[in-house]
Amino acid sequence: MKTIMLKAFSLVKKTAFLLLVLSITYVSATANTSDSTREDDENASVSCLKMEEGQVYFNVKFENADGGRFDILVNDINGDNLYRSTFAGKNFSRIFRAPVENGKLVIIIRDGKGSRKFELTTESKMVQQILVKRM
Repeated sequence: MKTIMLKAFSLVKKTAFLLLVLSITYVSATANTSDSTREDDENASVSCLKMEEGQVYFNVKFENADGGRFDILVNDINGDNLYRSTFAGKNFSRIFRAPVENGKLVIIIRDGKGSRKFELTTESKMVQQILVKRM
């Protein structure tokens, strides 16, 4: 009976150690988007899709009723332009990506009627827990 109990205790120790190692290496990343310019305008949206391999992927949707030309600008936290392009069409939807290390991106959709501004913030957190046990 003692060997069975020792094997069970050993399995519990291994499981606890595995959980400890997993909790030490756990990294959490979140991305938030918020519309800061025109809250009443529901024809434009920016949504975060995923964060993978140091890149944040986000989708920009714009329902352009008249089908005219519009600009999309992506700026970093300092206001430096990272991307700018002009598009046309009624139902625009495109996936963009940017390095996570930028921390904060400002996405601006400009047409003849005004501009819509979105802020995408990425935040990484490292969770570390250490357990010392007397044997």
